[in-house]
Amino acid sequence: MGSQPQNFSHPYSPYDIQLQFMRALYTCLEEGKVAVFESPTGDDEGEPEWMLEFAKRESARAVTEKRRALEARLEKIRVEEEKQRHATEHPGGPRKRQRLDTLSGDSGPEQDDEWILDDYDSDAEERMTSSKKLGDISGLSNSTLELLERFKEQFSAPADDDTGHGDDDVKIFYCSRTHSQLSQFSSELRRVKMPSSMPAELTTSDADTDEVEERVKHLTLGSRKNLCINPKVMSLGNATAINERCLELQQPGVAAEKRCPYLPSKEDEGQVLQFRDHTLATIKDIEDMGKLGKRMGVCPYYASRSVLKNSENALLNAQKIVTLPYPLLLQRSARDALDLSIKNHVVIIDEAHNLMDAICNIHSVTIRLSQLQTALFQLTTYARKYKARLKGKNRNYIAQTIRLISSIADHLRSIIGKNLPAEGAVDPADLMAGKGVDQINPYKLSRYLQESKLARKVDGYVEFSKDKANQQPDDKPSSPVLFLVQSFLLPLMNPSAEGRFFYLKCHDDIQLKYMLLDPTNHFREIVEDARAVILAGGTMSPMSDYRNHLFSYIAPSRLDTFSYGHVIPPENLIAHTLVNGVLGSEFDFTYDSRDSEKMILDLGRTVATLCRAIPDGVVAFFPSYDYLSRILAVWRKPLVGEKGQTILGLIERKKSILYEGRDMGPKTEDLLQEYTRTIDSGQGALLLSVVGGKLSEGINFSDKLGRGVLIIGLPFPNIRSAVWQAKIQYVEQKTYNSSSGSEKDRQSIAKAAGKDFYENACMRAVNQCIGRAIRHRNDYAAIVMIDRRYEKANIQGKLPAWIKQSMVRRSVRRPASALAEDLSNFFSGRSARAGPYLGQANSLAHTLASSEPTIKHLNQQHIRPHPPIAKPQTGLVEHNTVDKMPTRFSKTRKARGHVSAGYGRVGKHRKHPGGRGMAGGQHHHRTNLDKFHPGYFGKVGMRYFHKTNQQFWKPTINLDKLWSLVPTETREAYLSGQKTDTAPVIDLLSLGYSKVLGKGRIPEIPIVVRARYFSRDAEQKIKEAGGVVELVA
Repeated sequence: MGSQPQNFSHPYSPYDIQLQFMRALYTCLEEGKVAVFESPTGDDEGEPEWMLEFAKRESARAVTEKRRALEARLEKIRVEEEKQRHATEHPGGPRKRQRLDTLSGDSGPEQDDEWILDDYDSDAEERMTSSKKLGDISGLSNSTLELLERFKEQFSAPADDDTGHGDDDVKIFYCSRTHSQLSQFSSELRRVKMPSSMPAELTTSDADTDEVEERVKHLTLGSRKNLCINPKVMSLGNATAINERCLELQQPGVAAEKRCPYLPSKEDEGQVLQFRDHTLATIKDIEDMGKLGKRMGVCPYYASRSVLKNSENALLNAQKIVTLPYPLLLQRSARDALDLSIKNHVVIIDEAHNLMDAICNIHSVTIRLSQLQTALFQLTTYARKYKARLKGKNRNYIAQTIRLISSIADHLRSIIGKNLPAEGAVDPADLMAGKGVDQINPYKLSRYLQESKLARKVDGYVEFSKDKANQQPDDKPSSPVLFLVQSFLLPLMNPSAEGRFFYLKCHDDIQLKYMLLDPTNHFREIVEDARAVILAGGTMSPMSDYRNHLFSYIAPSRLDTFSYGHVIPPENLIAHTLVNGVLGSEFDFTYDSRDSEKMILDLGRTVATLCRAIPDGVVAFFPSYDYLSRILAVWRKPLVGEKGQTILGLIERKKSILYEGRDMGPKTEDLLQEYTRTIDSGQGALLLSVVGGKLSEGINFSDKLGRGVLIIGLPFPNIRSAVWQAKIQYVEQKTYNSSSGSEKDRQSIAKAAGKDFYENACMRAVNQCIGRAIRHRNDYAAIVMIDRRYEKANIQGKLPAWIKQSMVRRSVRRPASALAEDLSNFFSGRSARAGPYLGQANSLAHTLASSEPTIKHLNQQHIRPHPPIAKPQTGLVEHNTVDKMPTRFSKTRKARGHVSAGYGRVGKHRKHPGGRGMAGGQHHHRTNLDKFHPGYFGKVGMRYFHKTNQQFWKPTINLDKLWSLVPTETREAYLSGQKTDTAPVIDLLSLGYSKVLGKGRIPEIPIVVRARYFSRDAEQKIKEAGGVVELVA
């Protein structure tokens, strides 16, 4: 093991926390560990440096002469690209591009023979051997696998090539959620300047020789949907349809004029190598790869494989970084289709807080009854059309597929017809209980669906029939429904122990979903193959799920977790829990209590109070869209006794209100731009968002955009849903099976594991929302968590460390007004001390694909600020205050030092017996008093406006005193049970009482109570005892 780098070739001086992060990460890579890193400081500038330092040492065996030749060739490419970039007109496309006209032109009448299935023999031994040889690649036929094998051999460098040294060098696979996040990472790579990786003993000592400049070798991988440049294939829209159409155009039986003109062949090897050189010459993101493929007339999807394969020699693999999105790494079939091997390489997954959910979603499938019916109709039509021309095996398997789909559809119809809950679990045996389904061999039918291309043939015939009938094509290409049905049938016929089936009723339809509950086994093969696996994110807490579930099989000595603090000073962040509102209501947003209108109104007044204390932008996160709609409905109602004023009106006195909708789509970007413009105008804004919505991840509310973050309630998933009941049951069962001890202890451990898993899902979402603010060293913000449950130790223990150290803990609950005062003091003077930040990017790739231009606006330029100038130590506390007008300009200056001080003699300045603020009430303001408060002056006095007699008369009596008002003989007769035919009547008004309160209990004997007012508890207890409540005037 070599010595660790000291500065990692960082373009500027990194923060101390960033150095700690890079050193720990470098150690994990060298020792081949699995590590989870939580760092909110934003290390995407730091990551390229330690990546390249590590790759540089691993690739130091390269030969100097070959490096010089390669760099010279790449430099020539750079010059060529620079010229092309400045050219005003591009020359005509290459020869291959012109063949597109032939492809898109009229090739004569199509015959329906094209859609007949090829002969199929499920018992052919060579197919079994071929399938085992090429691996289990879900969704790909044997002919497709042979085609991929041919491409694999075509673009593999010869063993004795002078550029080949085997796959001994370590590549770094950097994976993130979206292509926009990868593009942001690629832009950081362009800024890196690395010293030469050549060992000193291999470099020339000739002083006249120029030093070889080190360039980063970077490759972006993408799916066919992202990299396809064939217009006809791209127009299909659906990823599955694009994949199948692409593979179909490559089959040996396809006519030359119908083949894809961009697909590289053996004769185009020189063009592919030129594509490789252009790719490695400069850092390119996914859009650059597509543009390069169009310019050169070669498919970037297949040509990029040559870059990957040829980079496995020491010369081209030096400092090699491969970026790719989640699906291409996490799905076995995608890795196999790309011939992507991670054996002994480094895997880094960014934004890994949602990794477990991402793996489960990738391997889950959803289908609706309407789609099953469409697929059944298409299959039946196809079978009738080609019944006489299909061989026996094809007819047999098509009939089996029809029976299986019919069985599933029949079961879903039976669920609709029964009085069942809106969602629930489904037994796979019930789905396959139809007539004749028990005779189906699931393994053979599954293999047939993958190898026969049945979905492509049926979909092609359906489209051909539409064209033949001169039907108008849809504006948007429809998704081939049979592909979706096929992807659902595969897990149904090969059920996994970690998967479950669920139904969900939705309007006039019903949907069936296969969901993967445990991602452990799907991710395990990556962990076991890779040299090191790193999960990184800004808010990875709580981390117990990674230890207990995702990496439960890893030895503790190989698994490390790191949680780093923030680069901001501790005084720049304040975090509070708020339990009581300004009106005294206790905030309890549990499922049973959250609909209380009184609490919602108090929440609105509390938010209005906090908005007055927090400057600029405030972002409030609610548990769900439905609850946000409920909140807004109450806040729009006029308040009683406030002349039509609403809660929203109270808030809008200080800040404009914007809110996120459930189906906003592209409008999210418009919402963010409007939010930014409102704050820039100095008006201030409140943005109402939802935990787990578009605004809770990937968007940085830095500086003015996020001075305050309000978390309302705890966003626990619906524990009553069938999905979450199945998840918790699975976790409990898995923990129970792996634990030891007595039966009681094992059950207790299992219950605790299920509860911990449920709480972690909630707190991971909360932490993501909290992480939207505080994006750089000079930023400052306040975080308020509104719910009584935030005071629990187990909930606070799942917050990130940098939040917990800023929590304000008090032994006594403080009202919202006191919290608002604390926030006002916190923000006082900070705007003058910490101006706009022009610093580093602040996330590992926090960008929403739908709002990238806005994010560029939210995050400022990448310029490191000058360090603050040190001030001399005076021993005095420096108070930060806002600049104000000098006192010499004040007109009261001349009155200083006198008794009057500008107000005349004592007792002569604007006083009135009516109280503070009533000066002039009987003089120049008398007109307003008579207009708005008639009768204020007069016989009723000046204490109350519009006072009337008996207005405040409301004597009360407790519930347990009611029977004492009944005469003794009558009371004993009823209490002893002697009198049961009637009930006593108590008229409280005649006895001098107006309101009944609910304190105490009453006997369970019917009673009639007449009063002007009843509390809610009193009315409930009287009715529970069988009594009657009568309201009288």
